[in-house]
Formats: sequence, C-alpha cells, structure tokens
Amino acid sequence: MLQAVQDVASELLSVHSFQDVCLSVLDRCLLDDGRFEAGQFGRRQHSSASAGAVLNGVASIPCVPIQLQQHVRELGYLLLTSEGQLRGHDEHPGDGTTCWSLAQVLHGIAKSADDRRLRSANFTNGLKNLLALQNRLDGSWPLRDGDFNDPVFAFYPVLLFERLIRHRVPYTESVREPMRLTTKYLLHIASTATTGTTDAVLAVSALDRIFRLGRLNKESANRYLENKTRLISNLVDEAGALQISDKYVQNNLQPRWHSVTWTPILYACTRRWGGVQSSHNFQISARLIESFDRSEQGWHGPSHGKVSSWASSLALLNVHLLARDLLTSGLDVTEYKKLMRSMQARKRFDVVISFGGPDRGVAREIRDHLVSAGLRVFFDTDFRHDLLGEDLAILLQDIYFERSRFAIAVLSRSFLESDWAGNWEWKAVLARMNRQRQGYLLPYFLEHVEIPGLNPTIGYLSADKVSPREFADIVVRKVRTGPQP
Repeated sequence: MLQAVQDVASELLSVHSFQDVCLSVLDRCLLDDGRFEAGQFGRRQHSSASAGAVLNGVASIPCVPIQLQQHVRELGYLLLTSEGQLRGHDEHPGDGTTCWSLAQVLHGIAKSADDRRLRSANFTNGLKNLLALQNRLDGSWPLRDGDFNDPVFAFYPVLLFERLIRHRVPYTESVREPMRLTTKYLLHIASTATTGTTDAVLAVSALDRIFRLGRLNKESANRYLENKTRLISNLVDEAGALQISDKYVQNNLQPRWHSVTWTPILYACTRRWGGVQSSHNFQISARLIESFDRSEQGWHGPSHGKVSSWASSLALLNVHLLARDLLTSGLDVTEYKKLMRSMQARKRFDVVISFGGPDRGVAREIRDHLVSAGLRVFFDTDFRHDLLGEDLAILLQDIYFERSRFAIAVLSRSFLESDWAGNWEWKAVLARMNRQRQGYLLPYFLEHVEIPGLNPTIGYLSADKVSPREFADIVVRKVRTGPQP
C-alpha cells in the first residue's frame, strides 16, 4: 500500500520519485547545530515555527525512513529547554515560545514512539507553558502573554490534545479543561466567521476531531454539525469558484511576528468533506499540484521568492494524503487530472488584465502584487495551456463577460493598437459594463488617450500619480470590498 501511495504521489507531481522529493526537502530543512530552516531555503536561519511545520509535515510522511523520522523528532525535542522554553529565531534567540510554535513542536514530539520524551521535564514544562498562554475567559489562544489572539492559533493545540488523549499519556486530565474551553471558542468562531473563510475551515476541522473523540455534548454537537453543513455548502459560490483564500496573520509588537495559512495545505482539513471529487477539494488539490516547482523540487507557498521550507514540508504531506485518497476512491491520476482540468476550465477570476504588448512589464508588475495578495488573476501567459488550440475570440469573451469580477485595462496607445486588447477584449468589457451597473472596469492610464466607448465619468487612476504597485494595492482593496460574483 505504501509503495502504491508513493507511485500515485509521484504521478501527481510528474516526478520520478516522490520519496526522493521528500528526502531532498527534508535535507534542505535541516541546518547545522540542530536548527531548522526558517522560511525560504538559503536563509540558513533557524525558526521553531518552521521546525513545527517540518515535524508535522514532511517528517510525518510514511515514505521517510523511520530512523530519519525519529532523528528529526529528536532534533525537535532538543529545541525545548528543561524549563519548557523553545529555541528562538536566530534573529530573536530569546523569544521563540509562542503558542503557535510551541503547540506545533509539542505535537510533532508527541508523535514519537519514545515515551521517555513525553514524560521528560522538557515536554512537561513545555505543555505547562502552552496551557498557561490560553485565555481562560473565552478559550482563545494569544500568541504570547499579552499579545493578540487569532482563530488560527487554536488549531494545533487541538491536534496536540487529541493525540495526548488518544494515547492516554499522563497529561490526559491536564488538557481536559483547556480542550473544553477551546471547544467553546471554536464553536463561537464556526458560528460567527464569514462563511468559507480560513477561520471557519480550521475551526470546523478542529471540531471534527473533538467530535470524533466524543467530547461534544448534544447541544454542542448540534451546533457543530449545523455550522459544518453551512460551511461545506458555501465553500464554492454559485459559479463554482472556491471561496477560501490565503490568510495572513501578523502583529506590530516587538519582536514582530507573521504567519500565513496557505490555501493548498487546507486539503488536510477538507479532504473528508465530500471526497476527492467534490468541487472544493478539486480546486484546493489543483492549486497544490500546480504550484509545485519541479525545477526547484518544492513549493514557494504564497510568495514569489525562493522555495519555502514550511510550505514544501506541509505541501508534501497534503500530496501524500491526496494520493492515498485517490487510491481509496479507485480514481487513477490521469482521470483525476482530466476531471481537474475540466473543472478549472470554468473557474472564475477576481481580476482579468487587458493590455497592449509593449505594456506587458507594467501589467506583469500589477499581476504580481495582486497574486501575492491572494487574488485569482487572469494573465495571458499564466494560462497558455488553456488558450492553446482554442478559439480565442470565444474563450476571451467568456472570461471577460462571464467569469471575472473586475477587469483592469492598462490604457495607452499600445492598447488601442492591439488586435486583442483594444478589440476583442475591449468589446467584452464594454458588453459587461452595459449589463451591470456596479463598477467592473478599473482603468489605469499610462498616457492620455481617448478610448472609444469609455464613459468619461468612470473613475480612473493614472501612472503619473500612482505607481503600478500602488494601483495594485488599491485594486486589492476594491476587490475585497466590491461586488461579489
């Protein structure tokens, strides 16, 4: 079975050996002196939060030799002092003990078959430090004592508590009340979070685990199931577009802190909700597979920088889970990818960008900032595989008229002279503008030109006042507060 899962995972990523990719990523994650690579490979700086991602991601995949798994968990264990404090980031060596990193590292250590680690002073005091961070009034989890809290921080404590309870280690009783308070908090988040958001997904996924433990009373179970049903029914909109996006969390205190919940790694949370052929799982797994960089043998995550340690570690775990689910479902990879492409052919876009050829550099800069903000953008060279062999007049009319929320037009003489931007795409934009009253076109003038059919009263921005990056930032705010599809 293990070899079959590896074969499917290799086929999903179009690589010779999934195991080799896992070992390559793990090797790059481990630095000297027991450190774990922080963020992008090549920084050669330690982060205990990244260590948690490695422990719970690539180091947990069955195709990684057990001796190597144990070695990595031992390195994770050595990040804890006897007082239960975590080794900090190399830039902030005295401040690594956040609830986010501590819960992940403790959970990774708890997966070990070595019971001595779980009964050690390091682990015991680490757990005490984690529990001391919880807000006992509402059950939330502040990042540090006196710092901010966020629903994301409640996820790994639940995973840790579940493992400790299931394995009946000495801490079962000590986590009972923190689990109850966390449950109350998660039920509140599931009930109040905007439907389809990352917060709702993480809250309901954590409640799934608590429910399977039998730790929900009848009233709480009914609330959980009601919220779960509501969430699943709204993970995609009426047009079939996925409603989950990356979530960025940060504070402005010292030391500064930030984290990202990247959409493709949520497959581990949603995979049991409707199976591999459900619309939301198709789209999440499509992002997971398509974002694999074969040349770098890893994942960048939501950034456009180098391949990332935490993103690659968690992405590999999700590919393994997807491969296992495909085997169970009896669906082969070729058929799965065919179905995936068919579904993607009808996906919607937050923004489409129309421009003349000489203005491609400006358009690309705008695209890069929109994508890094988590928006779904149609940019011609990103979808060459969709455009190849198609009647472009028909396809682009469909994308601009039916499948986009907003259209950016980079306006210049080059735009007017373009056979596509100034002709077919512009006709589709005008037709869409005639159909809806709410703002659709977002004009960005590179120079003063008269654009046929453009109402002079429509608000616009120009390059002499606003840079492409500033324009993109304004578009992000517009999309997030503008008309929904």
